[in-house]
Amino acid sequence: MKTVTEQSYRRRIARVIEAIMVDPSAPHSVESLAAVAHFSPFHFHRLYRAMTGESVAATIRRVRLAQAAYQLAASPASVTEAALEAGYDSSQSFARAFRSLTGLSPTAFQQQQQAIAANLQSVTIEDRPPATLFGLHHEGPAAQTIPHTFRRLAQKLSESGLVWTDLVRVGVGSGDPEQGEGFRYFAGVVLPSDSTATEGLERYDVPGGRYASYRLMGPYALISSTFQTLFGSWLPQSGFEPDDRPVIELYLNHPAKVMEHEIATDLLIPIRGANGT
Repeated sequence: MKTVTEQSYRRRIARVIEAIMVDPSAPHSVESLAAVAHFSPFHFHRLYRAMTGESVAATIRRVRLAQAAYQLAASPASVTEAALEAGYDSSQSFARAFRSLTGLSPTAFQQQQQAIAANLQSVTIEDRPPATLFGLHHEGPAAQTIPHTFRRLAQKLSESGLVWTDLVRVGVGSGDPEQGEGFRYFAGVVLPSDSTATEGLERYDVPGGRYASYRLMGPYALISSTFQTLFGSWLPQSGFEPDDRPVIELYLNHPAKVMEHEIATDLLIPIRGANGT
């Protein structure tokens, strides 16, 4: 596929995902979403899967559940309220779907988020040196399309002969992923600067400095809501302020090699002392 054509396709598919995110509980259909992208519905489903790596139904399910997790972390919402907001007919069916995505029941997830705020010792403070990444700037609405950017990066690196599951993967973000507007994200890997695999990739220099670090154990679907808990509950009690640097997601292992509950991701928030030090 020519580059210009591919970019056009990706923008049109991004509009579909944005439409799902704006109203995830709506009765989306292949026909209505194909119309959003200005594709014929006859081949839309196959094209969508080829471009994103998942079915339309899988995207709708993932967006609904990720937004439900965000709601459960942000407020004392009941499981029934979250289920209805996510478009589920019953709290039981919602709970099953939520567990299949996150590995936790909705109630256990809420308790986990509350524990972060209650236990300041679960977050460590560390000084990190600057680092150089190579990868792709994320294109598309908000956090729910980030997996597709990593998928594109994996494909490019595999074409260079590298094994994706052996690489150190890092995400760098700024802005609010749930708002979309102003959100920026870089999907990168650590490579030697003289590696031929850097050809065709963008370079990103990650600033060093002091960071608050929390190790999340579980699927990536929990990253956004856990960051929310760290910013909204942990940080105000910590004696620190957020610094003007991006947050970092350091992926410590790979889902293809470990069980879902063993997936480890360090979430790093740039900080400074409350007096600006």
